[in-house]
Amino acid sequence: MAKKILICKSQTEAFACLRMLQGAGISGSLCKPPRKNKDSACIWGVKIRDEYMQNALRRMQEKNFKPVRIETES
Repeated sequence: MAKKILICKSQTEAFACLRMLQGAGISGSLCKPPRKNKDSACIWGVKIRDEYMQNALRRMQEKNFKPVRIETES
């Protein structure tokens, strides 16, 4: 099952994102994503199921939240 990881700048930001998504009925979990060379050591992610992505994008747009990037995990 494919999952998406919403990459955030910090653990605090990732936790706020998780709570925001939970408020919209989207379940997820905090995770430490794989780092790329340009990434800070502080990055954290919120892992959600692929089927929730459209609702998550809508919720993030409503709350003016922009993740660093979105990755796919299979």
